[in-house]
Amino acid sequence: MRPHALVYVWLQSAIIVYTSCQSFPTVNTPSGPIKGIAVHTLGKDVVQFRNIPYAKPPVGNLRFEKTLPVEPWTETLDGTAFGPSCMQDISQFPEMWKNAVNTRVSEDCLQLNIYVPGPVSTEVKKPVMFWIHGGAFVTGNSWGYDASFLALKDVIVVTINYRLGIFGFLSTEDDALPSNFGLWDMIEALKWVNKNIASFGGDPESVTIFGESAGGFAVSYLAMIPSTSGLFKRIIPQSGSAIGLLGIALNPARAAKATGKFVGCITDENKDIENKNFVDCLKGKTSEELLKAQSDPGTLYFGHFSLSPVAWPSIDGELLLRSPLDSLNDPKSDESIYFRSLDMLAGTTDNEGSLLSILLIGLQEPMEFNLTDGIPTSVLCDVFAPTVAKEMFNDETIASDLLCKEYSADNLEQQARNIAIVYEDVCFVAPTVQLLDFHAKGKASPNTYQYLYTLGLKFPFVIPEYPWMEGAGHATELVYMFGPTGMNEMDESLSSDKERAFTDILVTYWTNFAKTGNPNGNGLVQWKAFSSYDRDYLELKYQPVPGQNLFEKRMKFLLQDIPNKIKNNVKTEL
Repeated sequence: MRPHALVYVWLQSAIIVYTSCQSFPTVNTPSGPIKGIAVHTLGKDVVQFRNIPYAKPPVGNLRFEKTLPVEPWTETLDGTAFGPSCMQDISQFPEMWKNAVNTRVSEDCLQLNIYVPGPVSTEVKKPVMFWIHGGAFVTGNSWGYDASFLALKDVIVVTINYRLGIFGFLSTEDDALPSNFGLWDMIEALKWVNKNIASFGGDPESVTIFGESAGGFAVSYLAMIPSTSGLFKRIIPQSGSAIGLLGIALNPARAAKATGKFVGCITDENKDIENKNFVDCLKGKTSEELLKAQSDPGTLYFGHFSLSPVAWPSIDGELLLRSPLDSLNDPKSDESIYFRSLDMLAGTTDNEGSLLSILLIGLQEPMEFNLTDGIPTSVLCDVFAPTVAKEMFNDETIASDLLCKEYSADNLEQQARNIAIVYEDVCFVAPTVQLLDFHAKGKASPNTYQYLYTLGLKFPFVIPEYPWMEGAGHATELVYMFGPTGMNEMDESLSSDKERAFTDILVTYWTNFAKTGNPNGNGLVQWKAFSSYDRDYLELKYQPVPGQNLFEKRMKFLLQDIPNKIKNNVKTEL
């Protein structure tokens, strides 16, 4: 299988270790009593409640159905051990899974974990941070993110599992299989938190949802679904914006038919089928059979190079009525009004294009190049630019020509960096800037904040490293944000005084925002709010640095120059 670029964003199952435990506190909740485990962390206790079911298991007839709330229980739930991950192909990442605390995958996976600082107390309501993991919507889990760093800043953190890949996002684009079950899972988990989090000392009226990569995309989708009103008030989409090229699934019905053909539910994917019978057939297949279909390159990618995802959220007529970009382009829409009512902090790393190497691995042999040396201009002009033109600019060849001309280079290494810039701008940076622009529009003093994360690592992280790469790769902020077990233990340098100091800066900004809607605080470099005029942002590194108009020339070229030249070309032809 040629994995989608975002598949590699998760590292969370890499090196989770057990830590000393002092007690097993029990909390009584509206859903039922839950026993947790106190974990000694950096000199303090973080009480963890693990593997809590928030919904009915989506198995049997509930596969490919909207999420249903869990039934209350009376016996004390054992929340001392992490549960299984949702269905995914762990053979793709053997090194990541070999030291995992739980290597089991299951369709019965709709659980969450809660991290509470110190003894559980309901005397003072603490802000709640609700984490949605990344992994291209096809991989990842909740338990690999040790939320202790964040919890120790006096917030309560929730991490969740949600249905992935075919199980969470397969769609026939009608009522038979409308998709977005993974999003329904997230909403049900938020409802569980709203109902139960006060029992852990959390404030249900002060919830911040945050996530990275696919998790960042999910956060931005949820922020444009008005029916989620009251479940959260702040959002932090990290390296993920639902209004760009990766916003909506490409031809999901075609992928559903390809899946059906692979598992034997249909014989000819080009013929019309009775979708209800088709879905009944899919429900009768084993999870392993469906997972094999998902791993087939022809099923989800149709056997050709593409940047647009397929096993991804799609327009379903209920959660997403139209594309998120169309919703935000209409300032009077319910989606736009709701989105702008929320506080937002959003940003990217300065080398999101590090993911590009994963996309291009399969092109090395047929196009006769080696990623270690760099990438030739032919990849840009013959493959990459035409794909961007097709999938982002409605197949306008002028867009392909402009991208080829703007980003061509004679040097292999520079050419590789240039192609990476196109990829990161198209899929991550420009959509995030657009998201921020929409959020700040029409507000005198919006709670809108942008960051650029630039602190690279001294060791490989998630994505293969090549000599030509520069900057902080996709997802690198996570090694500082989550720990001290798991990803933060990948390299001993991360526990040095200098690295710990940066972790403290990063999580303080994040938790300050979760508490007040403003990341600023005593001892921190001032972080100016974003406006569509100045586009203020903060560069996050050992000593943060304020900036304005991130990658201004690149953003203008992609968001203004190319669309304007396409319009002028159309007028000329008329």
